[in-house]
This record gives sequence, structure tokens and C-alpha cells, in this order.
Amino acid sequence: MLLSQLCQLPVGLLAACILGAEAEYARLDGGHVNATNIDVLDGHNFPDPAIVNVGSVSYVFGTSDGVGNAIPMTQNSEFDNAGGWSAVTDAFPQLGPSWGTQYSTWAPDVSQLTDYDGSFAMYYAAALTNNTDIHCVGIARSMNVAGPYTDASTTPLICPYSAGGAIDAAGFLDDDNKRYVVYKIDGPAITNGGYCNSPSNPPSTNTSLMLQQVQNDGSTLNGSPVVLYNNQGVSDSYNVEAPYIVKRHGVYFLFFSSGCTSADSYTVSYLTASSVLGPYSDRQVLLKTGDFGLYGPGGASFSTRGGQLVYHSEFESDNDATRWLNTAHVMFGGNRVSILNASS
Repeated sequence: MLLSQLCQLPVGLLAACILGAEAEYARLDGGHVNATNIDVLDGHNFPDPAIVNVGSVSYVFGTSDGVGNAIPMTQNSEFDNAGGWSAVTDAFPQLGPSWGTQYSTWAPDVSQLTDYDGSFAMYYAAALTNNTDIHCVGIARSMNVAGPYTDASTTPLICPYSAGGAIDAAGFLDDDNKRYVVYKIDGPAITNGGYCNSPSNPPSTNTSLMLQQVQNDGSTLNGSPVVLYNNQGVSDSYNVEAPYIVKRHGVYFLFFSSGCTSADSYTVSYLTASSVLGPYSDRQVLLKTGDFGLYGPGGASFSTRGGQLVYHSEFESDNDATRWLNTAHVMFGGNRVSILNASS
């Protein structure tokens, strides 16, 4: 890791900034610096992971794994211990809502509603029963972080149907106790898979990353959603997704994946802003093919403390058949983020 990437300061102040960033990391995560751990579940398919910490335990949830788990879940009381992750269980064993198709569940994200009733809210996307090409966002609840989660709703929480639906929802609680949900408009669902399916005749696909304020119950919508970012055309393969917001020292970081999920173009990047509503700018790459021997890293999620990162990657020839669960630590400094490794 290049520590000079952390701070945009004159040389005379750089050392102080580095020390401050290192001190913050030690305070948040005990000072341990470990290499990125690749495939901590020994080949188990675990796409789109999302992490939440309760006490000293890290819980990670993922997209339906194709072997009977609608929302696979694993946990570990020692995040850095690659062999300490539990056997996978199903956190959402019975898809409750009449609008959603079971085992079509994608990209969950779990938040504890500490400012409401202490319950856990899981945002997820499911294919509609009346049109399985379209996914929309729902919310399931449990008093236990590990589940089982239930959803008795009759309609999705967020469903811009004519635009292609919505996926990749994640919760965010700001310092002023305002809650938000960030998500992706899934334009490729109505454009035959978008550029990634038709690169020779690419449609101009809407994959806007949206922000919706919600009340402290996590499900009552406040006002209309706002656009935070959209793909930048062919350089993004007309696709951005998996948004996730982290706030560190007054700076909002909007992480997202771009490119095609089964290609070496799939990348994790981030933008920064001084307001949760944006504008977000200064795009930087966090993870790309080749880093740590990875192929197509994406689906990044961060602990609320900001130091723990989970994400997926795959074999170069795997074509999305299996995506591994990987873990790492990150360091925030100024408007930059770096992944820590054993040589840091």
C-alpha cells in the first residue's frame, strides 16, 4: 500500500496525516493488519456479500447460492481468521411476500435499527412473480441478526418497474440519525441484459445509483429518490451497481462496482462528497482484476466501523458460476481509501 495515497497534504504535514490514519485504524479494528483473505468459504458460491457486526461477531449475507439457500449467511468472531467462518445457513428460508419469487433473491444488506426497535432490517431484491425478468427491492425483518428473516408485504418497497426494477439496496444511517437506502436502477433488465449481453450493439442503459430517505423504521419512504451517479458509457460497459455509502470524518464515500460481472472489467471504485446527497466526484479505483491475484472483484460491503471489507471475485473462466467470499481491511484517510496488506 502506498501511504502517500491517503492524504492530499503538503509534504511537511504528510507524516502527521499518516499517523492519524493509522491511529484511527488501530482504534477501530484493534491494530491488526492482515493480508486480504481469498475464498474464505472454500469454494462456496457467495455473491454480493454484505457485512454487519454485532458485538465482536461479523455476520455476512449473500445472494441466493444455487444450492438451496435463499440468503446464505456465515459468521465469524475473528474476522481475520480465514478458517473461522461458520457453515453456511439460510437466513431467509421462506420467502414470505406474495410479490417475490423464492430463490431469486439478490444482494441483501442488513442494518440494525438501533434508533427504532433494535430489530434487524434486511434489504434484498427478488424477481417479481408476474415478471421474473424484473427484480425489485423488499425489506425483511428479524429480532435476531442471523434470522430467520420474514417479509409479509404484498408489494415491494422500491420498484421502478418501467425503468427495469431496482436491485443492490443497502442501508445507511447518517450522523444526524437520518436513514437512507441506496440502490441501483436495473436498466439492463429491460434492454436484453444491456451492453454486457450485446457489446456489438450496446443500448444506452440506465443504471443510476439512487438514494431514498426512509423513516427510522427503515421502510417508510420520505420524499422522492435522488440520482447520485450513473454509468459513464462504454468505459463502464454501461453498468454501475452495488452502491454502498460510508462516512468517515465528514466525507461521504460512495462505493460501487462497474463493468460486466463475468469480465476482467468488473471493478470496485468510489466517489466522494461533502453531502450524502452529493454531488459525488473524484472517482478512484479500489479493487480491480490483478489485485491480490483477483479476477472481476465486486460487490463490496463495509462494516459500520469502516475497517472491515467483504467482496466477491471469481475464476477467470468461471463465467459467474461461482463467486468467492473474500475479506480485507481498509484504511480511510482524507478522501482516499486503501486496502491494507501484510506489508503495510
